Amino acid sequence: MKIRSDIEVGKRILEALGSRSQRELADAIALQPSVLSRALAGERAFNMSEIADISDYLGVRVEGLLFDEQPAFAMRGGADDEVARETVARCSGLIDAMLQIEAVGR
Repeated sequence: MKIRSDIEVGKRILEALGSRSQRELADAIALQPSVLSRALAGERAFNMSEIADISDYLGVRVEGLLFDEQPAFAMRGGADDEVARETVARCSGLIDAMLQIEAVGR
């Protein structure tokens, strides 16, 4: 699984944005348009809270914005052995914890 660069994440968000404006996205996620523009250009990294808000707004999965391949934790329930199921559950728990930490920091 390859994590996308900041520039690649910005391009993916722009693709998913379609005909909607960047200002509309900025308003929806409570981000200054200039800050959003810099992040979409890869000049500033999105934090996990922003990525979560963007994915909600765009109706896409977080991992679809961040990863080139479908990560293992997106296969919840699809693992076919105990070790894989435990790994999926642990990764899912870590992601949930990161999102909670980000939400507290808002």
